[in-house]
Amino acid sequence: MMKRTVPLLLFACCLPVVYAGYADGLISAGEYEWQVDWLVGTLVVDGGGADRIEARDFSQVEVRSTSAPLGTGVGGIMDLVLKYNSHLDYYGGETEELTVRMDAMAHLYGGRIDGISSFQYATTEHVFIYAREGWSWNYEAGKIRGITGLWYDGDPFSIRFTTLGESFGADPVWKNVKVITPEPATLLLMALGGVLLRRGHRADGHGGKMGLLRG
Repeated sequence: MMKRTVPLLLFACCLPVVYAGYADGLISAGEYEWQVDWLVGTLVVDGGGADRIEARDFSQVEVRSTSAPLGTGVGGIMDLVLKYNSHLDYYGGETEELTVRMDAMAHLYGGRIDGISSFQYATTEHVFIYAREGWSWNYEAGKIRGITGLWYDGDPFSIRFTTLGESFGADPVWKNVKVITPEPATLLLMALGGVLLRRGHRADGHGGKMGLLRG
């Protein structure tokens, strides 16, 4: 038995160390992580997904886009948790629940976020939602339990506020939320930028073909 064990141990020692796919700071298209513990620097999610991402200390998470549809082992981010002094910039993608704890902060610019849980006291706002004028709170039994509106780019959103934090003595989620609306001039510039971007894509498409011909 010992003779068989020794070669196996030697073989195991020679195997290369396999790091998690997100060790490069990027979860891209085709990548789906199960448990992500992010402690330092910036983690970018652009086209991939995860069952759970937990940011701690002074780390940062930037969500540009995710895989779809939202679901465990399928796509999106099921649970996105911010702790300590971590920071989130959320531009797009799909997330089932965002949880904000301690002194963490989240800036939400777009995408789909089904629910927000906050385990914080409302001494200052920790969640910033960038929405157009006309947004509104959603009420349940006379209490604010969510928010509905349009992001700056005009896409609709509807986010539910959970009561998980309140059950532990924290303030209601809405007290930790600050809605930031743009000036009309800002919306005009964004619309103009979108038109120019679309034109640029069309030009790139033709340019790409010409480049191939020239090559």
